[in-house]
This record gives sequence, structure tokens and C-alpha cells, in this order.
Amino acid sequence: MRIVMNKLKKLAVTMTLCLGVLALPLHANAKPQPLGQLDKVAVVVNNGVILDSEINNMMKAVKSNAAKARQQLPDDKTLRQQVIERLVNDSIVIQLAEMQGFNVNDEQLEQAITSVARQMKNTLQADGISYEAYKNQFRKDMILNEVRNSEVRRRVIVSPQEVDMLAKEIKQHQDSQVEYNLSHILLFAPESMSKGELAEVESKARDIIREVNKGASFAKLAATHSIDPQALNGGAMGWAKIEELPPQFANIVQGSRAGSTVGPVRSRVGYHIIRINNVRKIESPKVMTTEVHARHILIKPTVILTDAQAKQKIENVRQDIQSGKMTFEQAAKQFSEDPGSALQGGDLGWANPQIFDPAFRSAVTSLSKGQTSSPIRSSFGWHIIELLDTKQIDATDQAYKDQAYRILFNQRFNEETQIWLQEERAMAYVKVIEK
Repeated sequence: MRIVMNKLKKLAVTMTLCLGVLALPLHANAKPQPLGQLDKVAVVVNNGVILDSEINNMMKAVKSNAAKARQQLPDDKTLRQQVIERLVNDSIVIQLAEMQGFNVNDEQLEQAITSVARQMKNTLQADGISYEAYKNQFRKDMILNEVRNSEVRRRVIVSPQEVDMLAKEIKQHQDSQVEYNLSHILLFAPESMSKGELAEVESKARDIIREVNKGASFAKLAATHSIDPQALNGGAMGWAKIEELPPQFANIVQGSRAGSTVGPVRSRVGYHIIRINNVRKIESPKVMTTEVHARHILIKPTVILTDAQAKQKIENVRQDIQSGKMTFEQAAKQFSEDPGSALQGGDLGWANPQIFDPAFRSAVTSLSKGQTSSPIRSSFGWHIIELLDTKQIDATDQAYKDQAYRILFNQRFNEETQIWLQEERAMAYVKVIEK
């Protein structure tokens, strides 16, 4: 079926070219063109197109960002090829989003764009970018991230044993923590390549390293050769601790000096070249957190007891406790519908507030010691909560585990994202229309 569809798409492209028909703008960001200045189709991607104006606009943005960062870029022909590859990948993912029903409505968009972004209007206008175009790109980026998360997240598996091992390693090195500011070039070389093809890519990687060592701009070479999403930003990876890097990176980066270039390093995706831009020492302070000791009474709405009646019932119980008619413990044992705490007088023991339902958490953390809340609605029903006490505890070990999980997940997510994108790219029909 895919072969038939591809043939039909090729036929449609050929007919369009032979008839000299200029396609109308199909992209969400495209604006109507004056008569005689109709936008040209530059690339056909499956059932969609990329317009000349989209390529030109992205090239303009990349050049503007590079100028601000004092970053060198390749010649326009090479830069255009890199921009086209970025837009092709984006188009593939956006079309996948449409097929799966992903969308970002205006309300979601406005919530995501912070007040800081809205204050960028003057800066955007100075760069020749309309705020409306910025919002459209923001919407597109939200959709791209949502699809990537949906498709790639289920491919990532992190075991508790791996988390524990890495957490111990992080703890052992807490007194000598070092961060590295890195940039990165990725040359595509999947495991399906032949030995000869792999050797050719590796040779190219070594040539790039020699150019860098002779003084060539790493950022320019990244924008020229790298398939990494950050290629057009000079391959910038930012700051990272050694344990946050994939093991194959960590082994050659650790101990390297600022200004050095290391690699090539082989992964499932290809060959990596890493530039150590800077190195700094950091402190690892102890992590403290607050635990709460609370008790509660829960009344659940039912088909017989309406939500309003449940609220009134819990309010009546609260008034009885405040008047001294019964104690909180007695009321919990008599009325609470939480089987886990009712027999203990509603006592929930010591707990991190983060484990509670959001509404319950918000209520308990706003109480003072000995204070009882007004009726609170959570996803379970209506509560009254009494805060018995709070205490500070050392949560450093748990913080190490949380950090270890994030590190392992992000490492695998980034690698799987590259593999997934290349898989989708390989299945897509892409036709670049030469000028």
C-alpha cells in the first residue's frame, strides 16, 4: 500500500511540475501572497508540502540567532539543506500528529505562552518576526513535543536496579562534582550499515575532528554536518554532570580540559563528536523536605448521597468536633469512609505531601499545626483535615534516586528519539523540487 501511495504522490508531483502550477499555501503559518508572488512548493513530504517561504523564514531566524550568539554558519546552500531536513522531519511528525488527533487549541496555547513570551513582542518585531508567527511556531513546537513524548516514551525502560546503582554512584561523587559545557556533532550511521559504510562515516568524523583541532569553528561544522536537533544552534548541549551523560560519552569526557574535542564515539544512532566548551566545579548541598502528620475524615458522594449532601454531612461532623460534642478520633471512627485510616481515628501517619491528591495536598500544606480545614473536595470525596505536626527530614538519598531516574530516562529518550525520527524519515515520501 505504501508503494502505491508513493507512486501516486510522485505522479501528482510530476503533473504539477509539467503543468507549471504553483501550489497554494497549505502550511498553517503561510500567509496569502500578492498576485504574481505566489509561494512555490520546495519539498513534498507525504501528503503535505514545504513552501519556499518556510525555508527562507527559518534560514533568516537561524542567521539571526547565530549573529546574536556570534556563531559561524556554513554557506547558504549547505544551510538550506540542513533547514530542509529539519522542516521535513517536523512535517513528518506534524502529519503523524494530525492522523492521531493531536491538537493544541487557542486556550492551551495561551496557557503555555507565559507573560514573559508575551513581553517579547517588541523584540520579535525588531527581528522582523510577527507575534502571530511566533505563536504559530510555538503551537507547532507543542505538537511536535507531544507526539515525540507519546511515541518515544513507551520505548524507554528504566529498571529500579539501574536507578539504585546510578544513585549510589552519584552519592559517591557528591564531594567532587564537576559540570561540563558541551557541544555535539552526530553523523548518522545506523546499525544496518555495512562495515564499509560505517568505516566511511567514521573516517568523516575523524576528518571533522582534525578540522576542529586546526582551528575550524565547531559550531559551523555542526550546522554543516550534524543530524542532531541542535545542529542549527551549533550543536550546543549546555551544562551536564558526568553521570548525566551516556556512558560512552562519560568515559571520554571525564577529565577532559575546556577547549578539547573528543571522539568519535559510536552509538546505535551514529558517530558522535564532542566539544568540551567549559568545565566548572559545583557543590551538592543536602536536600531537605517537609513531611506532615495529618488526620482526616472522608465522606464520599454516592447514588443516594448527592455531592451537596456529602459536603453538608462533613460540615456537620466538623461543627460537632469544634463544639466538643465528639473528638476528631471518635468522628473519624464513626463517619470516615477511608478504610485505610478510619480505624486509626483518621491518622495518616507521617508522609510527604506530594503523595496526596492535589486538592488534599494544597489544603494540608496551607494549615498551621493544630488547625482543622474547612470541607475540601478531592477526587475521592469531601474531607476535613487536621494538621497534627510537621518536620524537616533529610531527603538527599531520595533526591539522588530521582536524579538518577531522570538521567537514565533522558539518555534513553534522546537516543530513542533519534532512532524513531530516522525510522519515520525512512518510511516517508520526500521529494525536493529543485529551483
